Order: sequence, then structure tokens, then C-alpha cells
Amino acid sequence: MSNHLKTYLGGQVRSFRRTTGQTQAAIGEAIGRTAEAVSNIETGKSLPSLDTLVLLAGVFNVPITEFFPAQDHDPSRSPNRLKREAEAMTLIRAMPDKELRIALAQLEALSQLDS
Repeated sequence: MSNHLKTYLGGQVRSFRRTTGQTQAAIGEAIGRTAEAVSNIETGKSLPSLDTLVLLAGVFNVPITEFFPAQDHDPSRSPNRLKREAEAMTLIRAMPDKELRIALAQLEALSQLDS
């Protein structure tokens, strides 16, 4: 797995953990790993096994596919951008429809600033 994919996956784990208000220690305990192991996953230093991903998906109550980028993934994106995109997607998925419409309008307005 490329470093970009490990970074994206780690960003998703971090984003889901923060969204649920849990600590690395709590997640580690829930999946039978240490807080350091969770930290290493979040920073892209280590790649979780499929079994660990299944456990993480259960803890966060999300499909395992949520840990991976869309098929149109651009490998030229920086690791920091991948982390931000992962965090943004987690926030977007949690928004009610009304707030999502507002957020999309704001994003569209911001995208016009570069034009």
C-alpha cells in the first residue's frame, strides 16, 4: 500500500476517533491494541491488518470502505491534503441535509475565489 493510502486511511481513523470523542487509549482498548498502535495507524507509520480495520469499523459504526479513498484517488495529493479531505468527509457525512446545503454553498463560493 502506498504512503498516500496509509496517510488517508490514518486520517480517516483519526477523524472518526475525534468525531466520536474518543481517545487513542479508548480505541486501542476497544480493539485490543495500545494507544501507541492507534497513534501509529493515525500517522501512517503502520498499516493496520484487515482484522484491525474490521474492529475499527465496528467501533466507529462505519463500513470498512470508509477507510479508503474513492476510486478517483489522485496519488499526487500531499499527505496533509489527504488528512484534511478525510476530516472534511467525516464532517460532511455527519451533517443534516440543511447544514450540508449551507456548507456546499460556502464551498462553492470559496472555489470561485481562485477563478
